[in-house]
Amino acid sequence: MNIAIYMRLSKEDEFCHEESNSITMQRLLLRDYVREHFPQAKVSEFSDDGYSGTNFDRPGVQALLDGVKNAEINCIIVKDFSRFARDYIELGSYLEQIFPFMGVRFISINDKYDSDQYEGNVADIDVNFKNLLYDLYSKDLSMKVKASMRAVKEQGKYVGSVAPFGYAKDPNDRHKFVIAEDEAVVVRRLFRMYADGMSTVEIARIFNEEGVKPPSQVWHEKGIRKAAPKGGNFVWQHSGMLRMLKNRAYVGDLVQGVTECKKIRDDRRVTDPEKWIVTENHHEPIIDRETFDKVQERFQKSGRKWKRRDHHVLVGRVKCGCCGRNLRHSTGIGQPYYWCQGLNIYHMDGCVKRIEDFYLEEIILFQIQQHIMELGESDKLLQAEKEAAAAEAEALRKKCRDAERAIDKAKAQRMAEFEAYALGQKKSYDASIDEVETLRKKHEALMEQLSEAEEKVRELNRMKVHESFAVMKLTEELLDEYVEGIEVHPGNDVRISWK
Repeated sequence: MNIAIYMRLSKEDEFCHEESNSITMQRLLLRDYVREHFPQAKVSEFSDDGYSGTNFDRPGVQALLDGVKNAEINCIIVKDFSRFARDYIELGSYLEQIFPFMGVRFISINDKYDSDQYEGNVADIDVNFKNLLYDLYSKDLSMKVKASMRAVKEQGKYVGSVAPFGYAKDPNDRHKFVIAEDEAVVVRRLFRMYADGMSTVEIARIFNEEGVKPPSQVWHEKGIRKAAPKGGNFVWQHSGMLRMLKNRAYVGDLVQGVTECKKIRDDRRVTDPEKWIVTENHHEPIIDRETFDKVQERFQKSGRKWKRRDHHVLVGRVKCGCCGRNLRHSTGIGQPYYWCQGLNIYHMDGCVKRIEDFYLEEIILFQIQQHIMELGESDKLLQAEKEAAAAEAEALRKKCRDAERAIDKAKAQRMAEFEAYALGQKKSYDASIDEVETLRKKHEALMEQLSEAEEKVRELNRMKVHESFAVMKLTEELLDEYVEGIEVHPGNDVRISWK
């Protein structure tokens, strides 16, 4: 018999301080049970530390279920039902349909449940009732935990499991931070390089070339985080750098409650900033406020602000470097991203799990810029961009002139209507209808667009060739002109073949 013992410890257990639910105690209980009842069995361990039981999206459970699908496991033993799942509907489905179909025996020690002795009568009522209680208990406990954690946060205490990169938890107070100097030097360099005008893509390339360890690798080597990327390649990425550059922790402020789960089994979402719990001067800063403010100001002034588009410029142009399929574009909650269906649908290792389209767009643009410089076509492109900007400005000037004529025409018509009414030639005059005001607002909006367009023209005219890349955008025309194909390989390694 191939037995799988499963253990789970959640933050809820930590809150309740139940030692009996610890991974160690669960393992002792389960191992003793196996030795007593199945001394000759082959035993495999699966566990999840810090995961809620309200869904099956847990690495340990997923690995266990993979073993079941591959016929490597024919018996599962848990301490109680709540360790395996607190969703009574989903658990009931596994107990009554999936496991019996797969020929898997399920044992819950504390619940005195053994599927081999299950007859579907009184036990049926008992099991389902217990599962319902677990589900209700989970929801109630979740609310209590949230309330308690918020109270702790409002006291200025850090409740996260890992300190931000550049810091370590104070050995004398786990709610405080102390600077980890070996990490802090990297943080300072990142802020300095970005404040000096470098893009996150350029910085990531430099760090990766120099072998500067990213936070994920540092935490992995220190044993803080066990997870490692497929292939073991740790790399700096644009998205992670952005999060660091926007993190107020580096100026000594503690910001908590930024994300939350609105309901059980829901994804975490960013909350209203008014609900964030901010404790200023919580710990020693790594970055001075002047530098931090300079970085945030650059974010605000950046012309590359994300706008959701119905059709992203890269749709249909990017392939997975593992399976060769076109990457799919998803625009759900949060930052839109590309992914490969080969990973989730066909379960192919190495396929692209997620790459944010903002990051993909920026790194492709950067590579095109380098390619153009090598071709010596910078002058031609800058001139083309100047001509396009000038044409756009001229089109807006025409629209403004047309709008001015429309206003004059509307004014004259309104005056004629009033004069006709005053002379008794018209029985009524509706003063509430103000077409002139509507046209005036339209004209103001056009004038504002024209002002921005003219400023862009002036900026381009002042630019030298090597500076033109700061305002270039990734367009379909640019891709058609230079790019033959784009592939994303493991580790979000973007490779371009040129025409």
